[in-house]
Amino acid sequence: MNFSEIDNALHCSFPGRLDGLTCSNIEHELLCRVTKFKGNRTNVRLIFDLNGVVYISSLFLRICLMHFKTFGKNNFSVRNVSDEILKVFRISGFAEIMDVIPAEEAA
Repeated sequence: MNFSEIDNALHCSFPGRLDGLTCSNIEHELLCRVTKFKGNRTNVRLIFDLNGVVYISSLFLRICLMHFKTFGKNNFSVRNVSDEILKVFRISGFAEIMDVIPAEEAA
């Protein structure tokens, strides 16, 4: 997992498979880093970059939902989503409430 701060946005990129074990291992570090970045500031954005991610588990969806609730619709997005993963976001209903951007549109 890699982090980069650009302006008022924290970009988080992830490894190729976000299965339950991987998500369990990164969940705490991600939460700590996001909490530290946000601090007491307002109007900051969180961007999950899924470029190269080939699988997501329900635990990753829960992580997305948790951060979506913290940052809100206008300040949380999931980008570079492959067609297969976009189907998961659509089936779960998350594509309707979150800013989920397919890979071809993120470029």
